[in-house]
Amino acid sequence: MCACPSRPPRNGSPPASTASNASSHPPRGRERSRPASAHAAGEAMRGHDGPMAADPSDVIYLDHAAATRVRPEVDEAMREAAVRAFANPSSLHAAGRDARRVLEDCRERILSLLGARAVGGARDRLVFTGGATEANVLGIVGLAGSAGGTILSSARDHGSIRAATNMLARRGGWSAVQVPLRTDATLALPADPSALFRDATGGRRILATTLACGQTGTVEDTTAVADLVARTPGLAVHVDATQAIAYLPIDLSRLPAATLALAPHKFGGPRGIGGLLVRRGSGLEPVVSGPQEEGLRGGTEAVVLAVGFARALEVAVAERVAETARITDLRTRLETVIQAAAAASGLRAVIVSETARRVAHITTIAFPGVDRQTLVIAADLAGVCVATGTACASGSSEPSPALVAAGLGEAVTRSAVRFSLGRDTRPRDVEQVGTRLADVLRRCARADGPGAT
Repeated sequence: MCACPSRPPRNGSPPASTASNASSHPPRGRERSRPASAHAAGEAMRGHDGPMAADPSDVIYLDHAAATRVRPEVDEAMREAAVRAFANPSSLHAAGRDARRVLEDCRERILSLLGARAVGGARDRLVFTGGATEANVLGIVGLAGSAGGTILSSARDHGSIRAATNMLARRGGWSAVQVPLRTDATLALPADPSALFRDATGGRRILATTLACGQTGTVEDTTAVADLVARTPGLAVHVDATQAIAYLPIDLSRLPAATLALAPHKFGGPRGIGGLLVRRGSGLEPVVSGPQEEGLRGGTEAVVLAVGFARALEVAVAERVAETARITDLRTRLETVIQAAAAASGLRAVIVSETARRVAHITTIAFPGVDRQTLVIAADLAGVCVATGTACASGSSEPSPALVAAGLGEAVTRSAVRFSLGRDTRPRDVEQVGTRLADVLRRCARADGPGAT
């Protein structure tokens, strides 16, 4: 939803890196049409005399769960790699061998940083993909192979997991089971695992789950998942760790995961690349065949992006403890100032899953009586970039599937907005959000009228 300027603002809007992909903003004349709620947002901002987003330096970017700025050290590493490792890593000549060495060095560094075994005959594997979406699909469909079985997933998962689940269901021979959610939007796993497989016809068993929910920030209970694995023979688990990498310690050797997906654009790395960790001994079949990536993913590897991936992960892991503490404090303050701004406008601000364990950078806040899309567009006009949910679902008029499945009620689900902080977020930004949203909320409440949802 965010119509942030393409020029990078001071506090974190992801720019177009010269060593990564170009800006995703469409040129003038080809912009996506705004939803109907844009009219309501315009009405909400009529006569607005507060700070507008004409100057890119005034934009406050709070959509880091969608994408982050490429870090300078990452950009520098990719620039150097573009010069010295430009060749096709599958080529047998000296330039190709140099590129292959760089690629494999990146692979080993990433595996080691995530607690995987990087060397030796019984090593774990890392398959480079085009992003986390492809990694999720490969992890699930690849684990399924050609057999039939049962696939478990939930509404807290990313749309790519739901797409992979639907692929298996359409293929035939697969039963797709939705695991219910608790009110805090975490999995409500039954005491008796057989309850999840009552309609199953045998075959493989796969659980696809999300470590840190991109819709709510809630962190899944991996101990409960491990217990389910221990009590369910043959159950393979795919974990989407995309939102967790920068703020939670990831150790593949301790997770009950056969496969794990991630992407560096969530922690200061480039877009256009992702990764799928595959635990040793886990059978995986390719979705796109080819000789690259040990036959698990066809297509020439993007060596320069792999360099950015590895460097971004190194920095994120080194800063994780300090950044988690800093961002958690900022999130708490952000929630406080937003609640105060809502109260000053005669509204309530409901912090979703407030008492649950949440990843540091995400808070989802509902404003009963205000339409979420109207609020997001009005906030954008006031220079605050936020979202109605995951970026891949931003064009949907439907509320967050996780909030609906958690049974939070229409007043909450239809007014919930996601705020996500990042490395560039500063205390002054948080205070400014309170000031800007106070005016936005007052005008949105007036435009939507009492009782709006």
